[in-house]
Amino acid sequence: MPTNLTPRFRIGHVLFIDVVGYSKLLVNDQTRVVRRLNELVQGTEQVRLASKKNKLLRVATGDGMALVFRDSPESPVRCALELSQALKKETPPIPIRMGIHSGLLNEVMDVNNRMNVTGAGINIAQRIMDCGDAGHILLSKHVAEDLEHDERWRPCLHDLGQCEVKHGLRVELVNLYNSEGGNPQLPEKIRRTRRKRVANSALVLSSAGILGLAVLGTSWFVTAHFQKPNDAGFKPVAETTPAATPVAATTSTPEVTLANMTLGNSIWRQPLKTAPASRTQKLFAGTWRGTIHSVGPQSTWDSQIELNIDPSETHWSNMSSGSVSRQNRTLIYKRSYKLGRSTSVQVQASLTVNEDGSTAAYSTTQVSVTGKSASKTSGKGILEKVR
Repeated sequence: MPTNLTPRFRIGHVLFIDVVGYSKLLVNDQTRVVRRLNELVQGTEQVRLASKKNKLLRVATGDGMALVFRDSPESPVRCALELSQALKKETPPIPIRMGIHSGLLNEVMDVNNRMNVTGAGINIAQRIMDCGDAGHILLSKHVAEDLEHDERWRPCLHDLGQCEVKHGLRVELVNLYNSEGGNPQLPEKIRRTRRKRVANSALVLSSAGILGLAVLGTSWFVTAHFQKPNDAGFKPVAETTPAATPVAATTSTPEVTLANMTLGNSIWRQPLKTAPASRTQKLFAGTWRGTIHSVGPQSTWDSQIELNIDPSETHWSNMSSGSVSRQNRTLIYKRSYKLGRSTSVQVQASLTVNEDGSTAAYSTTQVSVTGKSASKTSGKGILEKVR
């Protein structure tokens, strides 16, 4: 193979920049925005320094650009913050998002005999950028791990967890921002991913609850219709009643009547121990709504919750099976179940009603154990009683 066709592989530190909503702009506005963005980028100190050292490659992308720095992973980060500060002064504002990644690149000559780059390094930088909204500076986990050892950068790094991008690829994202630049808001794509995750968890819990009810119903049917009196541990009525008066004996002796009721009431018909209805209605029963802040193994998120508790305090509308107990002003829900063959899950939630009776502190924890590996998700927030 000719040597001039041999790929030139090297590590590059990529800053990918994109104008948000570019395709919706008028043609004149598109031209103005791209021209101004080019001016701001060329005016940054990092671009000037890297250009002097011949350590920078610029690649136009139509509605943005890719800057490939060859000196340090800090260079694209410094450039992104400097550009973010400059954009705050623009009127009208130019909404851009940025993605940063360090990876392997292949330098090639394009059809115009200009140097261009291909490879995973620039592709992943673009995928990371695609996860952001206007103002975001998103980093790959690889870049963040290089920066977190510097005390200047550590406070600016905020883990977002995984996000699914094109072709089903999952990338670990970190949001870079401080008082000078960046966007501290959670990207909309991450919000959708977390809402989907919460919905899937609720579906798993609901399915497990339905299965538990089915097993419970089957057990009741078998016990009620097929279990023999001898199995319950008492003698047949005929043995304790004179032969001449079998009917009178079964109705005149309270002990015999109680014995005949034992099987049906001991398990399925015993009333649950609950607080008086009037007291329960004032404390727990009703609908509670609020925002819960959850913390998982790799990310955090906020979600809305609606909790419905019936007057008996024995059923929470969004909880399946499990057990409910009460300790003073706190109602506690606990449940353990298997997910598949190898994963054990323990769930606990508590609702503590405040003295005003209209607000309550809600907390929940879920621990999943698979073999020797365990993960924990917890959440807490304040709920308000709406009815």
